[in-house]
Amino acid sequence: MAITALTLALTSPSASADPALTLAKPTGDRPVGTTALHLKDTSRPDPWVPSVPYRELMVSLFYPAASANGPKKQFMSEAEAKAVFDEAGIKGIPPSVMTTVHTDAVVDAKPAGHDLPAVVLSPGFKRPRAELTSLSEDLASHGYLVVLVDHTYENVATTFPDGRVTGCAACGSYDLEFWQKLERGRAKDVSFVLDSLAHSKWAPLLDASRIGMAGHSVGGASTIGTMVTDPRIKAGIDIDGTTDDPLLAPGLDRPFLFLGRAGTYSPGTGDEAASWERDWKQLKGWKRWLTVAGMVHPSFTDIGLVGEQLGIDFGATTPAVRGQAITAAYVRAFFDQHLRGRPQPLLDQPSGRYPEVAFARTSTPYLPAPTGDRPVGSTAVYLKDTSRPDPWVPSVPYRELMVTLFYPAASAKGPKTQYVTPEESAALLQGSGLDVPGDLLTTMVTNSVADARPAGRGLPLVVLSPGYTKPRATLTALAEDLASHGYAVAVIGHTYENTGQSFPDGHFAGCASCEIPHDNDDFWQKLELGRAADVSFVLDSLTRSRPGLIDPERIGMAGHSMGGASTIPAMVADHRIKAGIDIDGATKVPLTAPGLARPFLFVNHEQVPKCAPGNRDWERDYAQMTGWKRWIEVAGTQHASFTDVGLLAEEFGVPIGGPNAAARASEITRTYVTAFFDQHLRGVARPVLDRPGYPEVSFCR
Repeated sequence: MAITALTLALTSPSASADPALTLAKPTGDRPVGTTALHLKDTSRPDPWVPSVPYRELMVSLFYPAASANGPKKQFMSEAEAKAVFDEAGIKGIPPSVMTTVHTDAVVDAKPAGHDLPAVVLSPGFKRPRAELTSLSEDLASHGYLVVLVDHTYENVATTFPDGRVTGCAACGSYDLEFWQKLERGRAKDVSFVLDSLAHSKWAPLLDASRIGMAGHSVGGASTIGTMVTDPRIKAGIDIDGTTDDPLLAPGLDRPFLFLGRAGTYSPGTGDEAASWERDWKQLKGWKRWLTVAGMVHPSFTDIGLVGEQLGIDFGATTPAVRGQAITAAYVRAFFDQHLRGRPQPLLDQPSGRYPEVAFARTSTPYLPAPTGDRPVGSTAVYLKDTSRPDPWVPSVPYRELMVTLFYPAASAKGPKTQYVTPEESAALLQGSGLDVPGDLLTTMVTNSVADARPAGRGLPLVVLSPGYTKPRATLTALAEDLASHGYAVAVIGHTYENTGQSFPDGHFAGCASCEIPHDNDDFWQKLELGRAADVSFVLDSLTRSRPGLIDPERIGMAGHSMGGASTIPAMVADHRIKAGIDIDGATKVPLTAPGLARPFLFVNHEQVPKCAPGNRDWERDYAQMTGWKRWIEVAGTQHASFTDVGLLAEEFGVPIGGPNAAARASEITRTYVTAFFDQHLRGVARPVLDRPGYPEVSFCR
């Protein structure tokens, strides 16, 4: 555990206190009460001062109160403030200002309620428990019992009822053994505090079946070890704390959240992040790894909040009041979900309310939110083409397809669309190397409402075709985004050409074409031409069955990999398709004279050198295109970067080879695809198609 000092720089040598120093206002609707407990564990000597034959602790309880009237809690005593200032080297500010900080908790107020979910909070090394007051008050205002523990001799000052003030006996030299002792000792402290509460007059407030724990710095790091040794703790959070006591097999199967600075705890950034990476692999239950941009170590606590009001520069670019709001929102959402059973969308995927927060790792995959202003609906459509046998299983005298239709919806309310079936999930994950349940992808957080009522008529239609062996679901993020901008989108599952597809009657079709040798152009040409036939059949079916929803004069097509390659033969065979996009797909059916006069866009992953020659297939076809055309390249990407496969890999920490973040690649892909169809199906000029709108994008042709 590297010590993160308060490395404070005053904005001026004469910085002075603002007379209105305040903590963050609680966001809940309940008054908050607080009381201090002095506890003594006679079963063990103090680990830092062995001559003391017991372990004594100070604890602050915060809870919903019957009234907001009464004297407010003192934030910190003058002796505690002086010790904090001395340790940090703060000069020019009287420690007494810390005794005047406004808090919201009423001292010894009458509690309101009983059997409350409880959260134990543990502060950072050297820091008194006061540093987590705002977080404690906020949780209590939402109906939690908060148990805020001071770990004696591990902070610069703890004040006891008899007036004694203990210092930091643990401070001195620090090695791995020290940090492990610290974390393990805190686990014992917490278990003792819970035992004491259960046998005290405060026991009626506590629901012993709903206890969580969170902490800052070493307090956060100790949460994992505490959960291992004490099964009463059902869910835990590490806030910006490097874990020095490894989580060993069999690991931990209860919910856990890592929340830390982006500069320190983003995967791959250093030893601190590596400690989370190590423990992440042993966390077997629900888990998230979130990072916050612009934060420094004190930003998550009241030290950062009050320090900034005092004119102290910690080096954060995110204001302290914002950092406190972010911390409180995610901590509360986590415990609401895992102690109260209330699902929290904030934990499902990145939120526009908190753009500073990035999802570095997740155990429940999610798709990025659509960028348009319309809710999205989707429905599954089963189609059967009785005019031809299946090209891959000739014994089946028809071609049956599954299509997912996305569209603008009348409402965003309702159950979200399931990403894939359990059988499709297992088939797609097989051979991925991920140590995850086979049905994991059924938990994917999507943004479209299942079978929602459509909004609008005469919509432009975009057909999407996925890559070879990939199910149609892997283009969901792109489809949802287009629909949010007012398009109807038909994503085709090409039967027997992907890892597996479920049908409404329960039967499942695997990848029959995968059993056929495909080391020659004949196979790939058959695939492209077959997909073109699939697309025309789907257009026949949808324009006939949904005439009011779709405008048959405004149809486009795009695809990834083989789906992109098949766009050209589909356009040649079907003049209803007015514009097309090939996203990173090698074309094996040559475009011959008279060529193609309709708009077309090629998008490829990064070549070395940039826009390198050598893609003979594209060069051949590009020369035969006589209409509007572009060929762009996206730096930092690989083949999977353009689809949900790249997004999933990034969320699970599986490298796909490109340095560009998959979320960024998805943003670029969605921007160019939408712009292309806006210009060529809607007649709305999009400048991003005339000059690169992103530094990663190059116009090759």
